[in-house]
Amino acid sequence: MRDETRLRGWLRLARCPRLSLRHAVPLGRRLGPEVFADPSRDDLVARGVDGAHARTLTTAELTRRIDQEIARSTREGWHLLGLDDPAYPPLVAQLAVPPPVLAVRGDPGALTRPGVAIVGSRSATSYGTSMAETLAAGLARHGIAVVSGLALGIDGRAHRAALHAGGTTLAVLGTGLDVIYPRSHRRLTTDVAEHGAVVTEFPPGTPPKPGHFPRRNRIIVGLSDAVVVVEAAIPSGTLVTARWATEENRALLAVPGRVGDPAATGCLELLRDGAALATSVEDVLAELRPERIPRRAAAAADGSSAAIAGLGPMCGEVLSAIPASDDRSVDELLDLLPGPTDRILAALFELELSGLVVALPGSRYRRATGG
Repeated sequence: MRDETRLRGWLRLARCPRLSLRHAVPLGRRLGPEVFADPSRDDLVARGVDGAHARTLTTAELTRRIDQEIARSTREGWHLLGLDDPAYPPLVAQLAVPPPVLAVRGDPGALTRPGVAIVGSRSATSYGTSMAETLAAGLARHGIAVVSGLALGIDGRAHRAALHAGGTTLAVLGTGLDVIYPRSHRRLTTDVAEHGAVVTEFPPGTPPKPGHFPRRNRIIVGLSDAVVVVEAAIPSGTLVTARWATEENRALLAVPGRVGDPAATGCLELLRDGAALATSVEDVLAELRPERIPRRAAAAADGSSAAIAGLGPMCGEVLSAIPASDDRSVDELLDLLPGPTDRILAALFELELSGLVVALPGSRYRRATGG
């Protein structure tokens, strides 16, 4: 009962019209959320709440909306996490302006896992798509949650690659949980919820509006130990996420692109300004605190046959042709291995997606760490 009372208080602060989060969160922390569960105007004023805010916080309409949201969440099996709920992700709580309430579809426990955000352009190039998929799959196989915004382009590819690799992924929405945007990602949203979590700070029924996505981006950062920008034009919403990462003291990495390519301009600017280089999963892992890197599954770590079970028929041969302590060029592999060129190249790509090999400059490949 006490937890429900505190949740109702946080919901009232979060859903109150004309009360900004910069005011709502300090109010809840200073007075305690239970004070706002079922308040009277006079009591709030006596506690030092501004009269206008006290009036809007105590309307019957706001109480009705809170009751409806709790009932809808219960009916749908969604989870509502108030800011002081034990299940509320600690990294999000540390944001300068954390959401008073997070609504979650899926496993709330997934929100506390080590995570890396992979974000980028909606109009992704084939190169950007390939890099997003490679990084997402590799991180997923290391037990790290892949965080993104469910958008078209890089976001969607990152979510799908993490799922394909058997990992966990988190999708942060700029809408209510019942509003899927874009609509083409309805099935993807269900898959993410089944193998991770879909999360938002907005109430049910909230449509996609431009002003919602910068707010969404700060939660993407909050759920992540590091943020990787794959492709971004200037200006772009992706660079807003990068700015949030810097402000919230998260590691920031960027994938290098081709000079003169509009999709690469944002990443090249980030690299010029000090972002770390992201060319492989190992680059990303190097930016994480060691205690935040889960132990890899033994099969994946030692490159055993179990690690390549289910992969293409040539994957084992290609992996065996790459020395444990050296790298190989594509040309060397083509010379060493029998079989059609396209099958060898396809096996290389599949091994890269699986996190078992790492692409290096100059079309060279090496085994992933421990692989």
